[in-house]
Amino acid sequence: DTRVMNLLQLNKIPSGMPIIVAIMTHSGYNQEDSVLFNHSAVDRGLFRSMFYRTFNDVEEGDQATGTGGMSLFGKPERDTLGLKQGNYDKLDDDGLVAPGVRVSANDVLIGKTKPMADMISEQQTGSQRVVKRKDDSTAMRSNESGIVDKVSVIKNKEGLRTCKVRVRKEKVAGPGDKFASRCGQKGMCGMVLPSYDMPFTKDGIVPDIIMNPHAIPSRMTINQLLEV
Repeated sequence: DTRVMNLLQLNKIPSGMPIIVAIMTHSGYNQEDSVLFNHSAVDRGLFRSMFYRTFNDVEEGDQATGTGGMSLFGKPERDTLGLKQGNYDKLDDDGLVAPGVRVSANDVLIGKTKPMADMISEQQTGSQRVVKRKDDSTAMRSNESGIVDKVSVIKNKEGLRTCKVRVRKEKVAGPGDKFASRCGQKGMCGMVLPSYDMPFTKDGIVPDIIMNPHAIPSRMTINQLLEV
């Protein structure tokens, strides 16, 4: 242990998990300091994590829009100008996506419209005044997907509504991901091998990870061997 580890109480924080490690060369995919993973261990949840991303938006008043009108949350109508190339079907009537909904690329999370910049767009149709509105919604990134984890709406000090949508994505360990031991022995996952291709002991114990012995002298992580 180090002094910093004790001050941060890293031994009490679940920042990792105990695994069975084999130190050996196996196939050609754990060259240098890369590691091999057991596919069965990954299926059981080895190093599985959650990735969260939060999307924010706020209703803006007259001064912010500069048009004499307010931007409002709500599901945009079909005649709204500047609609995004996205999916608006997952929005509720209040213009917000519901928790638990699975979202993917370009799905709209927060529906929002604002008045047109030029007030010439106002037209008189009989006794009813029609104001054209423009789409200003917030959508998912084009390369991301996940499940809506939480939706919260609060009011700021100006009395305007602020919406936050948190999207959760499960990250499964795979090739290209980086892992490290407590001793700083780092390594990329080079391959996920089936369980029947992994080595085993005479008692039938199959390792979760295979690391290359050449990685220890090159990185000089002697603590790795001392802790083992």
